[in-house]
Amino acid sequence: MRTLLLLCWLGATATLAQTPRVPSKMEFAGIQLKLYESARKEIQQKVNALTQSQKHFMIKAERAASFFPIVEQIFEEEGLPDDFKYLAIQESGYIADAVSSSNAVGFWQFKKATAQEVGLRVDTKVDERMNIVAATRGAANYLQQNNLYFNNWVHALQAYQMGAGGTQRSLKTIQAGAKVMHITKSTYWYVLTFLAHKIAFEQAVEIARAGAPKMYLYTQAKGKTLKQIAKATGTSLDSLTMYNKWLKTRTIPTDKNYVVVVPHYSKQPLEPVAGNNNTTPVAVSNPETTVKNVEIPHAMPAIKQFTINGLPAVMSNTELSIDELTEKFDLSTTQFASYNDILPHYRVLANQVYYIKRKKSKANIYYHTVKPNETLWSISQAYGVRMASIVKMNRMQSAKEDLEPGRVLWLKKTRPKNHPVEYK
Repeated sequence: MRTLLLLCWLGATATLAQTPRVPSKMEFAGIQLKLYESARKEIQQKVNALTQSQKHFMIKAERAASFFPIVEQIFEEEGLPDDFKYLAIQESGYIADAVSSSNAVGFWQFKKATAQEVGLRVDTKVDERMNIVAATRGAANYLQQNNLYFNNWVHALQAYQMGAGGTQRSLKTIQAGAKVMHITKSTYWYVLTFLAHKIAFEQAVEIARAGAPKMYLYTQAKGKTLKQIAKATGTSLDSLTMYNKWLKTRTIPTDKNYVVVVPHYSKQPLEPVAGNNNTTPVAVSNPETTVKNVEIPHAMPAIKQFTINGLPAVMSNTELSIDELTEKFDLSTTQFASYNDILPHYRVLANQVYYIKRKKSKANIYYHTVKPNETLWSISQAYGVRMASIVKMNRMQSAKEDLEPGRVLWLKKTRPKNHPVEYK
């Protein structure tokens, strides 16, 4: 039932109403994988198990969607294939303080000795296995080392679980530089499990990105407390503590630069991570900021009401839960979520338009030119048009289709079949 609701809210294709099916061919890290029928059955059983509880499946997908932008940027910097971002779902479900039966800890499930080998600090004050930035760089380092040994990312994946030596002993042939590989039932179980996670979560995470909480990176944290950073960024201390479990003491050490994750909304200006041109948001500290200039996180929210596309719309100046907003209107949480193409457990973001009636099938204007960083959801909210309608009018494959800046979207009529996609 939750999957069917998700389809209605997000305008996704009908395939999401069913458990993803394992293909006979797929790509991983630039390698073409051909899956034998025996392997497909094995992987399909794992996919079925992962998606059995739609509630828990979507919670995990949303959590991954929040962290993916950070992981994607780090992998790009480190030269690691993007596909490995699904490995942390398999290892920890992107839970910072996850602990395995063998005492491996954190997002990427490092044991203490291995974590220290890849440059992570683990002691009574700091456990960087729980820091998404540091741990992801450590995982990238470890996977790169494995690939240098094998020159094969599938072998490197296997070695993540059993080590390079164990992997070498288990393989009949090392397929160095392979561009095509055959996956059978006898392929190492850890690799089959990874492929199941990639297949199960690939589309769900992309759909969850639109409404998942955003994560910003505060980069000038040396010698500060989380309380100080909470005040400087307009974030509640409880939220900041929950997303920074790597810090075991009150004050952030000064031995190196530690990155603090700031969830949801930051009042500070956003800049790229130093040393690259990527646009992953980073909360930048301002030495001149005082408590007087910072909005109190729990102050009474101001709700603006206005009309867009003939629809009643609202906007809050602070982040809220859906319940906190809907209690001011004669509206249920489920209704509000469906009207805004989101899920009921999402947060209402500050300074974002939301509707208290169902969005329409067309806008008052004919076209919109996509701007940098816009998503289908943000455009849908800006014009009061359902995502599914925009997808249909523009003959898009699905709601997850990438929108390139400059693309002209049709918002009032369906683009004719013989009319090519335009860019400005």
